[in-house]
Amino acid sequence: MSRGRPKPEKVERIRVALLARDGGSCFYCRKPFTDETPATFDHYIPRAIWRTWRQRNLVLACEPCNHAKGDLLPWPVAALLLRNVRHSDVWQRACGLAA
Repeated sequence: MSRGRPKPEKVERIRVALLARDGGSCFYCRKPFTDETPATFDHYIPRAIWRTWRQRNLVLACEPCNHAKGDLLPWPVAALLLRNVRHSDVWQRACGLAA
């Protein structure tokens, strides 16, 4: 079952933990957060796909990077998924590569 945004106290604890984990900079462009570029939450695997607020799926990003990523899968995740599909028996048979 999907849950909404956590309570403000928990959100702040998550923010502090992520700042410590990621070094106080944007996960994508590595620029440090300032008053002009505040940290925003980004779901690494988009919420449209994985509806969770677990820290392992959250990163802090500057607003431009967060908006640029949107609901897209990050390329490392997409590449792993495609690699696994391309090496599957089903893919091989569909392409006529398997005997």
